[in-house]
Amino acid sequence: MVRHSSLFSQIVGFFDRNQFARLVSEHDAERNSKGFKCWDHFVSMLFCQIAQAKSLREISG
Repeated sequence: MVRHSSLFSQIVGFFDRNQFARLVSEHDAERNSKGFKCWDHFVSMLFCQIAQAKSLREISG
């Protein structure tokens, strides 16, 4: 049982992973993926958006 969860994890929890996986499969989105899976990419981009990042350097720093 999780007693404390971050605000970010609560926001990510709004998205249904099963539906996301179904859509990825339906559109064959990971066909040429070489690194990140679609879900990982989505979560990374969501974090950047919420953090109001202006560049990727800002996030990696």
